[in-house]
Amino acid sequence: MHAVVTVTGDVDERDIWPYAAWCFTDGMSTTLTVQVHDSQELVAVLGSLTALGLEVTSSHLVDEPDGPAGPQTR
Repeated sequence: MHAVVTVTGDVDERDIWPYAAWCFTDGMSTTLTVQVHDSQELVAVLGSLTALGLEVTSSHLVDEPDGPAGPQTR
């Protein structure tokens, strides 16, 4: 499962390795895409970000397509 998380401030994706799959910062906030196995693991990632002194301003789960090539239609 993937989640998109936005925090205030600048975070290095290495701070939450191996969860961060993508990271973008504009200097004021950072948007991360994280890959987790379940919601409990997502809560642990959010806790790690908070422990770094960052404020989580939003988080939401992203639907994943069925399989690596996306949904198959016939």
